Amino acid sequence: MRVVGIAVSEKKGERKRPVEKVLFIKNFGLKNDSHGGTIRQVSLLFKEDRDRLTNKILGPGDCAENILIEGGGIHITKGIKPGRKMTIGSAELEITEIGKELHDSKIHRYTGAPVLPVCGIFCRVIKGGEVKLGDKVVLSEKN
Repeated sequence: MRVVGIAVSEKKGERKRPVEKVLFIKNFGLKNDSHGGTIRQVSLLFKEDRDRLTNKILGPGDCAENILIEGGGIHITKGIKPGRKMTIGSAELEITEIGKELHDSKIHRYTGAPVLPVCGIFCRVIKGGEVKLGDKVVLSEKN
C-alpha cells in the first residue's frame, strides 16, 4: 500500500487542498490542518473504497480526507479495526474509529456519497514524522 494523496484544510467541513508532503505531530495530527488537536486527528481513505462509493473523478482531499491510500482493497476485508497501528512514512498512527456519524454536508453533496462516514479511517498520531506522496503504508499485525 502507498500514499497517493495528501491534503489539509484551514477550516473544518470543506474539501482539503492537496500538498506533496506533511508533518505529523504526536498527539496533535497534521501541521496546518483544521482537525489538528481534535479527537479525529487524521482521516484516511482507501482509494478503492472512495471510488466504489462515488461515480466522480475525485482528487486528493475532495472527500475531506487527509491521506489517500492505494493498494489496500476494501478496508473491512483487511481487518482494520480500532486499536490497530500503522506506519506511514516516518509517522506512526493508531486507528481510533472507522466511519463516523452521518450528517448532511456540502462535501457529501459534491462527492455524491458520504464517503468518510461510511469508510473513513480516523487515527491519532503516536509518533510524529514526515509523510510524502509515494510513501509506503504498513499495517501492524492484528491487535
